[in-house]
Amino acid sequence: MNKLFYIVLSTALVSLSSCFLKSSGDFTGIEYAPDMYYSKGYEPMTQFSDSSKYRYNPYFMSMREPVAGTIAKGQLDYQYPFDNSAEGYVASASLTMPTDLTEKELLRGELQYQIYCSVCHGEKGGNDGKVSAKQSVLKPSWANYQDPYVKNLPVGNIYHVLTYGKNNMGSYAYALTPRERWSVISYVKRLSAMDADGNIPANVSAIPIISSTDTLTQKQ
Repeated sequence: MNKLFYIVLSTALVSLSSCFLKSSGDFTGIEYAPDMYYSKGYEPMTQFSDSSKYRYNPYFMSMREPVAGTIAKGQLDYQYPFDNSAEGYVASASLTMPTDLTEKELLRGELQYQIYCSVCHGEKGGNDGKVSAKQSVLKPSWANYQDPYVKNLPVGNIYHVLTYGKNNMGSYAYALTPRERWSVISYVKRLSAMDADGNIPANVSAIPIISSTDTLTQKQ
């Protein structure tokens, strides 16, 4: 009986003390740290009107800018040394194709070509894609990828165009990583070596051209 009495008394005292603290404003219950209890998902580029709270970030952004000159882990190949200018385009001819592209990357390059490039340049580089068929003024001055211009065009210049765009063609840096751009360029060069019968010489690449993107997807 005494044990039950003490249990009831203890419960009553705890209840009374919590009510006293809550009424005095010293106790906020389970929401003592409301920002932790209700997580706030800040948008990186959101601008806040409270300049005193976010005065350390430009334009009151919630995201801090990286320190000048630093490179994020795994992003070293995004450092491109040439400007988007005529001089930068000429200088980009010094770039060379990576020699460690894997078979999977090369096959991926073909798939990405079909996604991003074929709508204008056609499946085999004939400038006969759906966009070119509707807007002939957007076609380049050279007839197809087998044109001597494309055959002799340095891979670095193509990389520069994929990075910045040129004339009617926009930049694809938003969609293709640096290595993916090289994979696409590899496929473009293989198409440029294609003969009139649609065959590629064996010494151009050990990776065969796949005519169907469905087949390509199955191979990955």
